[in-house]
Amino acid sequence: FWELPESVEDVFSLFSGTDIRRTRDASIHNLETLLLAVTSRLNILKNHPSFPDPELAPERHALNCIRVLTRLLPYIYEADHLAEWEETFFWAVRRRRSRKAQLAHEVLFDEAQGDETATQDGDTDRYEDAKPLAE
Repeated sequence: FWELPESVEDVFSLFSGTDIRRTRDASIHNLETLLLAVTSRLNILKNHPSFPDPELAPERHALNCIRVLTRLLPYIYEADHLAEWEETFFWAVRRRRSRKAQLAHEVLFDEAQGDETATQDGDTDRYEDAKPLAE
């Protein structure tokens, strides 16, 4: 979603108002996934040390993320029945995988550690509190 559109018109043709409303009303979880993916990418780009580098962290990706959000958000806020969902989705404290848990999946085989480390950590080290999405 951040690579494909070349212009605002592309975003508007990719996400029609009817499709956004249908997704919002029938499958809010899909809309949540899209919002999380776009905002996560935007945060990654914002925090990237090379931003705006055309190869590593293109400015165009950030622009497209903002274009998608600009297209989606009015349809979310027009639905009065989503007021409670908006409060929870945008302003509640989130849980995310800790850096340790993210790196644990990158190690494919390590004889020195064996299987003991996977059972010692438990769920407490896997997740940490994160800022609300709207902050």
